[in-house]
Amino acid sequence: MAKVIIFGCGRGADVAARYFTNDSAHEVCGFTVEKDYLAAAAFRGLPLVDFANVESEFPPSEYLMFVPLGFQRMNQLRAEKFSAVKNKGYECASYVSSKVSTHDELRCGENCFILENNTINHDVRIGTNVVIWSACQIGDQCVIEDHAWLSSHACMAGEVTVGAYSFLGVNCTVSNFVKIGERNYVGANAFIAKDTPADAVYAVEGTKRFNMTSDKFLGLLESMQKRMHE
Repeated sequence: MAKVIIFGCGRGADVAARYFTNDSAHEVCGFTVEKDYLAAAAFRGLPLVDFANVESEFPPSEYLMFVPLGFQRMNQLRAEKFSAVKNKGYECASYVSSKVSTHDELRCGENCFILENNTINHDVRIGTNVVIWSACQIGDQCVIEDHAWLSSHACMAGEVTVGAYSFLGVNCTVSNFVKIGERNYVGANAFIAKDTPADAVYAVEGTKRFNMTSDKFLGLLESMQKRMHE
């Protein structure tokens, strides 16, 4: 068991604390933020301290750190804060849900956040500071490079590479052997069938509104169903 300090005092920090507390051997002992965000002395009933002085309160020799930030600026913000934590001498904890399905010993770097119901097949390599939200499919020999973010239900076939800092949206699909370039934004429901260059964006148009009210539409469906059974 390790003692963990979480960077932040917002929604991400709250979610991370819940997962570490309820489904890991680690103990969350406190939180830290930069001075501009230090509006209280405690968060979730635990000490909240200035990041500038965090080493004096929670020395790196005794505590791990975790940085649960989002994908702002194509994951660059989380990468910067991770680097700041490392520069203070901390090792970073990773959270891997007990409900992940994997056939091998999972290989991931520091500061990863891998949630429940992910299926991770053989020989997958996951880098540092990677977030994998719930219920993704990651095929054999995939490589998820540093600082990437995979949203829920992202689906990768075999031997896919997701480039550093890339973001994969909900329900996107990546075909076999594809290499996603660095800093790609792959939107919800996108289908990627060939290699992509760096800094690319793939966005799918949302479902269009049907020109009918919901009551009329349901009435039409009921009418059609009745005719089918006459």
